[in-house]
Amino acid sequence: MLPVPRLPSLIAWTTLLLAASTAAAEAERDQVGAMPQNLDDHEFINAVAIDDPENPLHGFHHFYVNDAGMEAFRQGGPYPVGTEFVGLIYEITRDGPIRNEGEGKAIALMEKVEGAEETGGWRFALLAPDGSAHEIDPVKDCFECHTEVRERDFVFSQPHHVGELGWTPK
Repeated sequence: MLPVPRLPSLIAWTTLLLAASTAAAEAERDQVGAMPQNLDDHEFINAVAIDDPENPLHGFHHFYVNDAGMEAFRQGGPYPVGTEFVGLIYEITRDGPIRNEGEGKAIALMEKVEGAEETGGWRFALLAPDGSAHEIDPVKDCFECHTEVRERDFVFSQPHHVGELGWTPK
């Protein structure tokens, strides 16, 4: 007859296993980036449409930067550690000559972090609308394009002004 584990021992092992799996999930999330709970401390800064259906980033993109990076954004960089850019990506719908935002497609994250030398100090992630991570190679799938704007600390978005209605984020 096999020995029956004592209840306190079983509870201890169960607790250990749950803690280990939670820690592993948190470590994975920290590595790919976590979807913000909301955009309360982010401000809209830019929009772009990639209308090439062959491009993996095809869609309408709305970009936001957090408070930590706003002053650097106004200056065109460089950005401090803790800066976070969030891109909400929507499908493109067509109604004759009109293009509009459709369903939410993905969330792109770009966060300035310590120790990410391979990607210019930035951590990149692409998440599904439910927050699950898409498999990407941050160097090949993200950073290689961002090297085109190395002089702006690898950030494509920049403040735009329209005549007397010059718009600069608050």
